[in-house]
Amino acid sequence: MKRTFFSLPVLLVCAACTSTAEQPPPQQVAPDPQIASLEQARGPAECTRGINQFQQVIASDVGTGSLDRNVFPRIAADLGPVRAVCASGDAAGANRELAAVKKKYGYR
Repeated sequence: MKRTFFSLPVLLVCAACTSTAEQPPPQQVAPDPQIASLEQARGPAECTRGINQFQQVIASDVGTGSLDRNVFPRIAADLGPVRAVCASGDAAGANRELAAVKKKYGYR
């Protein structure tokens, strides 16, 4: 009885050691040049934060297939003037234009 009681924990430890297999390293996916072309917004944090977050969302949506690759260039083109307004220092204007772009493409 004592032998069984002692060997059970040893068997469990050995089973745990053999069941943990090394995971293969994650696949490195080449960045989509279309997505990589999105520039980080420059200007006041009040507008750059929202623009950069929205760019991350649409890049992610393209990657998951939630956003058609043909629509992405149109959104990216519409974001160009928004980034320019933000870079000029007009955070309120940039946020209004960003909201209009989001609404146009069904984002909030």
